[in-house]
Amino acid sequence: MIIQISVACIAAAFIVLVYFLIKTLISAKASLEQVTETLAHIDAKVDAISQETVKLMHTTQQITDDVQGKMKSVDTLFRSIGQVGESVSQVSASVKQVSATVSDSVRRAGDRVNRERNQVAEVMEWATLGLQLWRKWQSRKRSVEQLPKNPNERVGNDV
Repeated sequence: MIIQISVACIAAAFIVLVYFLIKTLISAKASLEQVTETLAHIDAKVDAISQETVKLMHTTQQITDDVQGKMKSVDTLFRSIGQVGESVSQVSASVKQVSATVSDSVRRAGDRVNRERNQVAEVMEWATLGLQLWRKWQSRKRSVEQLPKNPNERVGNDV
């Protein structure tokens, strides 16, 4: 009889153990399903962010290439203008210095564009400044060319 009671106690303990084990496994399964769902959601967001980042990097690279091409065109123009008279060459030297500064800034920004996309705005400001200086220089060049070469020459009819 004691053996039967012992076997019954062991069976009851085993049933209780199995019951709590099943509850634990069900809880673990629910947690794993929730983790799986969360990871799938995060994976989708990471994919979307990755795609946007790649698009941004391509756009930034295109802008950098465009700015560099335009700066090369401006450099060529400055070289040809540098051959005009002494007063124009002083202005040209100033413009070349500004152009070199802008070009250097653009090149450095091009190297860092993949790491720091906010610097593109700064490069554009420099390019705008260079273009404004170039336009001022062109305006001054035209006004210098319109001045009479002989100080005794008169412009228009003064009589």
